[in-house]
Amino acid sequence: MRANKILLAALLGATSLMATAANIDLLQEVKIKAATQFADLKNKRVVYGGPVVVTQGLLTLNADELSASSPEKDEDRILIAKGAPATFTQKQEDGSLTTARASEIQFNINQRVLTLIGNAKVEQGGSMSSADKIIYDLNKQQLQAIGSGQEQVTTVIRPDNLPKEPTTPKSEQEQP
Repeated sequence: MRANKILLAALLGATSLMATAANIDLLQEVKIKAATQFADLKNKRVVYGGPVVVTQGLLTLNADELSASSPEKDEDRILIAKGAPATFTQKQEDGSLTTARASEIQFNINQRVLTLIGNAKVEQGGSMSSADKIIYDLNKQQLQAIGSGQEQVTTVIRPDNLPKEPTTPKSEQEQP
């Protein structure tokens, strides 16, 4: 039971760090660099061809293609990044990095939900989750990983006391 509480605390701590950094990044300007840009002003849609690099504060998104739409004001605004893989990196307040990668990354701006589809993987603080699909709600600080028929959800949690770099045992160090 104690191990389950520690595991839950580690996962909750990781998601809350990601949400805090995301709140700060939302106040920053968005910069998009791409090889090409196509704008359909009538339908309020823009498509960037790659390589595409999006930065906002400490957040970076890399993709082969990025599409964005601005529908009517009561509809959700969604960014869709596609790549082999598309990647998302965010530097946290403590200096650590959170990285995510998938074949497709969808970000619902209004609901603040990040959806990773196809070979999805999230890494933070030495721990990792992978699945066919990962949904992360920034507002609720909830992560849901969904496997496919062939691929199960995999989670690897790095213990706090594990050294970052392997150390050589003392017996090997003492030999001349």
